[in-house]
Amino acid sequence: MPDIRLDTDRYDEIKAAVSAGLSRYNDRFLPVPRDRFPLALSVRDDAGAVIGGLIGELRMDYLLIDLLWIDESQRGTGTGKRLLDMAEAEARKFGATHMHLSTWSFQAPDFYKAMGFTEFGRIKDHPAGFDFYYFWKAVT
Repeated sequence: MPDIRLDTDRYDEIKAAVSAGLSRYNDRFLPVPRDRFPLALSVRDDAGAVIGGLIGELRMDYLLIDLLWIDESQRGTGTGKRLLDMAEAEARKFGATHMHLSTWSFQAPDFYKAMGFTEFGRIKDHPAGFDFYYFWKAVT
């Protein structure tokens, strides 16, 4: 019988092995290359300090937006919209057909709705007192 163990001290090694095994399996079914291309957009102040940004990955036919943050001093100035517009332009150049992301209710679900994203899932009360949202948007 196979041995199952807690192996957190070898996290990187285990993650690489599991990822490689899953990729070999998935490659038999997915019709497009599954390479990942990083996307990093930064917002900088006059001194060059990062005061916002967007981190994502271009994969297959989509852009996964992993992180988007704007310093409170810049919120409401259109900076977030400019970041998303630039990310969408990069996704379009890549050939992506859509973008997706997740956010909590205390973060920016209304902002993403205003930017044309559509909610496609929600986990209520996760963590307690907050909802966790999933959004997507077609690349136009």
